[in-house]
Amino acid sequence: EETPTPDEVDVLSAFTVRQARKLRDEAWWAGRRRDRLRRVDGRWKIARREVHLDSTVLPRGIAIFF
Repeated sequence: EETPTPDEVDVLSAFTVRQARKLRDEAWWAGRRRDRLRRVDGRWKIARREVHLDSTVLPRGIAIFF
């Protein structure tokens, strides 16, 4: 893995996702995210994003935007 430059920083996050449908079904997923932020014209921009889910299978009909 490459080392960030002086204008870059790595940010690590953990997350959980809850899916509830009409109060009968509920499911939870967890994971982590690693972002590389880069300073461009004085503002931080996402240069790279990696998302790692602890589950390998998600049900049909779920959409998650990271």
